[in-house]
Formats: sequence, C-alpha cells, structure tokens
Amino acid sequence: MEWIKKYGSLILTMIALVTALFTFDARYAHAEDVKKENAQTQQLVEKTTNNLRRSLIEDKVFEIEVKQAQAKKLDPIDTAIKARYLRQLAEIPKDEAPKK
Repeated sequence: MEWIKKYGSLILTMIALVTALFTFDARYAHAEDVKKENAQTQQLVEKTTNNLRRSLIEDKVFEIEVKQAQAKKLDPIDTAIKARYLRQLAEIPKDEAPKK
C-alpha cells in the first residue's frame, strides 16, 4: 500500500508538470502569433502610407503640370517645387500595393 501512495503522488506530480509545460508552450506559441500579426500590420501600415504619400505627390505634380500647360512656362519657384516632388516620388518604393 505504501508504494501505491509513492507512485500515485509521483504520477500526479508528473501529470501536473506535463500539463504546466503544455500550458506554457501554448502561451508562447500564442505570443509568437501576436508578434507575427503585429509585423504584418506594421508592413500594411507602411505600404498604405507610402501609397497615400505617392498619390498626394502625384496630384501635386499634376497640378503643377496643368499650371505649366496653361502658362506655357513655369516660374523658378514652381520649377523647384516640381523637381522636389519628383525627387520625393523617386524615393518612395514603387511596388507598395497592399496585399489582401
């Protein structure tokens, strides 16, 4: 009878340890999933921001080109602004379409 108590308590201890290990493993796996999801969300935000920025700058360049077409020649300030916008467009990565 004594050996039943010893082995019974040993088995219960082992079950408790295994259960605890599975609980911790599941918790860390969940934390990794959250990190992955956060990274994907951050990439989506960056891509969307770049797309919005590109769109706004393209609109500004279009406005200056319309002004140029109407006036036939841009003044030096508008020429400098257009050159600045074109440099900014070149700095934005081109393949920034958000993936669904």
